[in-house]
Amino acid sequence: MEPAKPGALKAATHEITWPEWEPVGFNNLPQTDDPFLPNHLRLPEGEISTYGPYPDGTEHFVVVSKRDFNPKPGIFQFRLCFLPTSIFAGPSPLETDQNRLRGPGKNWLFPTFHYRSTFFDLYPATTSAPKGLIVYHTSIMLLSIAEKDMVNKLRKKGWNVMVALPPDSLYRTRLPAMTSPNGTFQSATELIARDMDRHYAEQAYATRAALAYLHKTRPHWLTQKRVLMGASVGTFGLPAEALMNPGWDSLVIVSGGTNLLATYASGAAKVFANTLAWVADARKDPPPQVTRIPTDEDYRGIYRKAATLTKLHAGALAPRLRDQRILMISGTLDRILPKTQLAEYHQALGQPERWTFPLGHHLIAVKLAFEVNRLDQWLMDD
Repeated sequence: MEPAKPGALKAATHEITWPEWEPVGFNNLPQTDDPFLPNHLRLPEGEISTYGPYPDGTEHFVVVSKRDFNPKPGIFQFRLCFLPTSIFAGPSPLETDQNRLRGPGKNWLFPTFHYRSTFFDLYPATTSAPKGLIVYHTSIMLLSIAEKDMVNKLRKKGWNVMVALPPDSLYRTRLPAMTSPNGTFQSATELIARDMDRHYAEQAYATRAALAYLHKTRPHWLTQKRVLMGASVGTFGLPAEALMNPGWDSLVIVSGGTNLLATYASGAAKVFANTLAWVADARKDPPPQVTRIPTDEDYRGIYRKAATLTKLHAGALAPRLRDQRILMISGTLDRILPKTQLAEYHQALGQPERWTFPLGHHLIAVKLAFEVNRLDQWLMDD
């Protein structure tokens, strides 16, 4: 099955206004014999940078786009970078000021501030008769040991799996402060909201480029069933992704929430606490052009209002997916996502089939590794 053609995009998305997206090309790098430089394949949907495929058929690649800085009068944008540190995931390709594309004995580093990057991993089925493709978006902590176990079991069931890490814009945020009276809370709020919508769109655009790459290099991966699956933070941009890239046989939403900014503002995911701790340090030695740094409560208010201004969050787009075959999976003891969001997501999707387990947010990934047979059966049912 081919990726959606641009002509079909408008009809498939019901007049959604998508943020502009400019793929970045590294194809114009000076030609050298440097064995450490990756390959750059330019497609209409974006450029793929990769060292693969490896001899075992797996591949690690990255899609990069230009970052729109969304300037606002009187607003200074602090650069924040919070990177995943989970001991349960493999080495992160994300570093403080650069990202790292890894290959067999090779590494390629590129700067991050002017770019948005999404990393993908391709894992071919280990059976002689593959069933189709699963595109799986990981949580904020990247691909954990439990999730990798699930992926390997799905491969043994006959699924080709494309794993997508969260776009690095999730970790590289910009926090507004004021440089003059022209800088208002309203403009700060609009900056935050627009940047989050671009994050949701980044997931959709990057997947479109990745699917185009599969169409060029592994077209047989797209000829059978196609499943879109996300866990935790990977679910927030899933409706935008599904609408921009139509043609999925099933959607699987694991521990899904409706609005990432609202989750931050509520403090449930504890990400906002880290942001405010960083701001406390910035207040001690602010840049000379900064005349005012909002208080912690001001920032909470900015994020709460920004959540209501975003247009591409899952809660807003989910009703457009009610004609899709959907499975929701969640834990009844989840303390990371507000229960109201779990319920609102299910309601917005039209109350699809739902599996619940008496577990917390993180243990759902462990449980899924033991539910592969059941999940495989559900995916194969018509």
